[in-house]
Amino acid sequence: MNFKLLDNPGWYALNSYHRHLAIRGDITARYQPDILMGAAMPEYNQAGFNDLKSIVEPDEVVGLICESLPEDLSGWEVLMANPLPQLVCEELKSNARVDAVELTMDDVPEMLELIALAQPGPFLSRTIEVGRYIGVRQDGRLVAMGGERLHLPGFCEISAVCSHPDYRGRGYGGALTAMVARNIMARNEIPFLHHEATNHAANCLYNRLGFKKRKELSVVILKKTTSD
Repeated sequence: MNFKLLDNPGWYALNSYHRHLAIRGDITARYQPDILMGAAMPEYNQAGFNDLKSIVEPDEVVGLICESLPEDLSGWEVLMANPLPQLVCEELKSNARVDAVELTMDDVPEMLELIALAQPGPFLSRTIEVGRYIGVRQDGRLVAMGGERLHLPGFCEISAVCSHPDYRGRGYGGALTAMVARNIMARNEIPFLHHEATNHAANCLYNRLGFKKRKELSVVILKKTTSD
C-alpha cells in the first residue's frame, strides 16, 4: 500500500472513487457543497489557493486536510487551523458487533438530527453518497451511527461515528467502528480515521481497537472573502 497517499487523502479521493462527486478547477477540486465541505489540491501553495477561488463562492466555507499552508492566503479568512491526528488500522483487535442496520437516504433526516446532537463533525444532506453507513436503532429512533467517508486507492476513512447522549456508555461507538473497519478490510483496503487532537477518550478507544497514529496533519477551515 502507498501510505503517502494519506498525506493528502482528500485529493486522492476526489481523483479516484469520488471523482463523480467533484467540482473541478484547473488544478484543484472540491466536493459538491451538499455532499462534503472538503476541498483539495496536489500542492498546498499559493497557486492552488488562487485556483480554488474559481470553484468557491464568496463567503462560502470549505475545509482541507493538509500538512501546511502558504504564508499568503489573500482572499481567504482562516476560521480554524487545528492539528489532526491520523490513525490507521492494519490489524483489528476487536470482534465487537452490535445489532446494526444499513442506513439509506430515507434515514438522512434522522442522521442529521443525531449529528446535530452528538457533534462528531460535518455531515450534510448528501454525505451518505460517499460510502456505506450503518446505525443502531433503539426505542424507535436512531441512537448511533458510523460509516465511510474519504475513499482512495487502498484506503477508506471511517467517519461520523457517534451516539445519542442518552445512549452513550453502551459500546455502540466501538462496535460500529470495528464493524465498519471489518467491512473495509474485507475489500483488501486499510481503514483510517481522524479525530480531534484534544479528544483523548476517542484516541484511547481507537487504540484499543488496533488503530495506531500514523501522522499529525492539520484540518483547516477557510472562508472565501473576495469574488476575484
